[in-house]
Amino acid sequence: MKKYYEDAKYNAAFVRCVDVMSRMLQKYGHQVLDKLEQDAPQKVEHSEESNQAQPLTDKAA
Repeated sequence: MKKYYEDAKYNAAFVRCVDVMSRMLQKYGHQVLDKLEQDAPQKVEHSEESNQAQPLTDKAA
């Protein structure tokens, strides 16, 4: 186990938090991206001159 904090209690809590977050991303990440893709065309007007509004899946891949 890596050492992120000097106090072992804080280090263990941080590792558990990262573990929970990574499991949630693996389990629900695709659902969140699908939802964002469905909502994005309705909320963002994409101009052909600007590349600022790109689908989130392009950045996540």
